[in-house]
Amino acid sequence: MIKWYLSAYNAFSAIAWLVILGTTVVDVLPGGFYDTHHYVDYPHKLLVQVQVVNAAFEITHALTGLVPSPLSSLLLQFFARLIITVGISWYVPESAGNFSLLAYTALSVAWSVTEIIRYSFYFAKQQGSVPQALQWLRYLAFIVLYPLGVVSEPWVVYKTLDYVLGFYYWFLALGMFLYIPGFFQLYGYMFKQRRRYLGLPLHKKTQ
Repeated sequence: MIKWYLSAYNAFSAIAWLVILGTTVVDVLPGGFYDTHHYVDYPHKLLVQVQVVNAAFEITHALTGLVPSPLSSLLLQFFARLIITVGISWYVPESAGNFSLLAYTALSVAWSVTEIIRYSFYFAKQQGSVPQALQWLRYLAFIVLYPLGVVSEPWVVYKTLDYVLGFYYWFLALGMFLYIPGFFQLYGYMFKQRRRYLGLPLHKKTQ
């Protein structure tokens, strides 16, 4: 039962992030979001909703032991993303950071490609067979995608500072600088995973 649940969750999540990637491409086209700045409720609504739902499920999975994910790294990554999604896109919809073509497009691509690979990898593992290409993508693509995220995410935060006051200003300002040590922790963790898994027979690998 758990296997079927995790398979369905991973498949749904991979598809959801694939849709976000497609939406990102449409957004940059003439007449798209960055051309019109048109949104309902708040900008980047699909990205915000999917990220919040994923965060809730992933943390629950880790806390209950359903998957052996390191909770500290998981919380660090999702906290950083929730600053962007809930803390800026939802809470400060008028922020210039939401309309930064290069920065928000870069982070949307970095997040969506990372998650498409990750959830596809987890889905394949649940089926008992991971294609070699997907195995290599899982432990090599982050080398480019993580730095892309760590450059674009603080830029979105920086572009938001002119739109907030008081405590929230300092909260975002501090969070912007904490991206750097947080990045090195996550980056180092993924390199350890890369050394651990690449080159080993697929049937010996665990999530």
